[in-house]
Amino acid sequence: MLEEREFLHRQQEIIGRAENSRGAGRRGHGSRQPIARCLMWIAALAALMLLLILMSQSASAQTAAGADESAERAAITQGAGGEIPPPTAGEKKRPVGVTRFEQPPAIDGQLDESVWQRAAVLKDFYQTEPGDNAAPTHATEVRIGYDSKFLYVGIRALDERGEVRATVAKRDDLSGNDYTAIWLDTFDDRRKAYVLLFNPLGVQADGVFTEGQGIDYSVDLVMESRGIVSDEGYTVEVAIPFTSLRYEAGEGKLWGVHVLRRVRHLDEWDTWMPLRRESRDFNSSTFTQFLQQSGHITGIVDVGRERTLELIPTLTLSETGRRVRALAPSPATLATLDRGRFVNAPLRADPGLTAKVTLSSGVTLAAAINPDFAQVEADQLVVTANQRFPIFFEEKRPFFLEGVEIFQTPVRVVHTRTIVDPDWALKLAGKRNRNSFGLLVASDKAPGNFSDEERQDPVIRPGIERFLDRNAHVGVLRLKRDVGSQSSVGLIATSYDF
Repeated sequence: MLEEREFLHRQQEIIGRAENSRGAGRRGHGSRQPIARCLMWIAALAALMLLLILMSQSASAQTAAGADESAERAAITQGAGGEIPPPTAGEKKRPVGVTRFEQPPAIDGQLDESVWQRAAVLKDFYQTEPGDNAAPTHATEVRIGYDSKFLYVGIRALDERGEVRATVAKRDDLSGNDYTAIWLDTFDDRRKAYVLLFNPLGVQADGVFTEGQGIDYSVDLVMESRGIVSDEGYTVEVAIPFTSLRYEAGEGKLWGVHVLRRVRHLDEWDTWMPLRRESRDFNSSTFTQFLQQSGHITGIVDVGRERTLELIPTLTLSETGRRVRALAPSPATLATLDRGRFVNAPLRADPGLTAKVTLSSGVTLAAAINPDFAQVEADQLVVTANQRFPIFFEEKRPFFLEGVEIFQTPVRVVHTRTIVDPDWALKLAGKRNRNSFGLLVASDKAPGNFSDEERQDPVIRPGIERFLDRNAHVGVLRLKRDVGSQSSVGLIATSYDF
């Protein structure tokens, strides 16, 4: 019982720290994984790849049905009671064809290149708050184009002189700013969508929107944006690499699109598509049946599908030290003040590597060996004493944020912050048609990584002896299939072995 209590106390201490840096404490020596356990997870990975092959074989049979479904969903809901006037622009009734750019525009916020004149245009917005799908106070126009590597977005928002509210804000914090937000439902499943927000200076906020749940801002996409404020309002240019998105593209493929503009000085919300009343609770960010009322874009074909490889090597140099006694303990020195001396440990080099391979437009494979999270944003300070409930820290490490939406469930089952200091980790995540899948395996050295003081303490040592330098082995398997318009059936299996 003493050993079990010591182990549980140690586990709570590790999770409470929620370390995302290697700087604190002395590293353990790690341990090699049993061959049988590695073979088990390799077999699981092979089974998942076999499942992908079977799903791809059935994809052709679903194409015809999917085309009929997409054509039916392309009709735009006109709202309850016929209160929304019939749209005059064809873009409100059918998918908008996106133009391919021959030359990429300069991302300078000007919108003065000739390519923008040939871009697809989303205009004729509705004032959905405080109006009821009425004419907006000021016009908004969004232009969209693409080339083989990037999706380009140009925003032109008219406003009164001096009324635009824009600050050089932190990423994902545009409170008090005007902004334009774009929802991209790249699989047109009306369940999840990327949310990209830009203030008038081009400051970004981004996340993943889940129907009925809201926006998860922990996801940070790689993209470039710049905005300019003028006497007539503001303009913003954006370049989004296709490698930052999971998507389906090709002839006849549709992407769901919503555009929302926030005008602070008028306390006004404008949207490209009309919205029913129950979908306008913008402050809660849940937007009931929001994606069900999306518009659509199409025509994104022949974009880069080559496999991309991203390698991030790291090297961390560290030196630690501590104060030790200068006088040997004895009866003669008991009355003597021992000022001690500070002793530095040898300089340590700690190499690591993180890699990500894009297997297809919807599937990525990521691997990490001794990853370095020292540069990740620090957690907000909280009081850790006298807690009735465990402290929860949001995941901020890029490796674990890759494909995080696939592992999310209404009741949180997987919390990757419990993987504190992995020796290695592997993640496969993606989506094909209506099937989503994810696999995460990792070996965490933190549970067996005790400090020198704990190892040398004659009271603590007996209780931790069996756990010294042992790794925790973590595994998560997630399979899900969309059913109907808003339902899904799936499986999630987890394993934690220490």
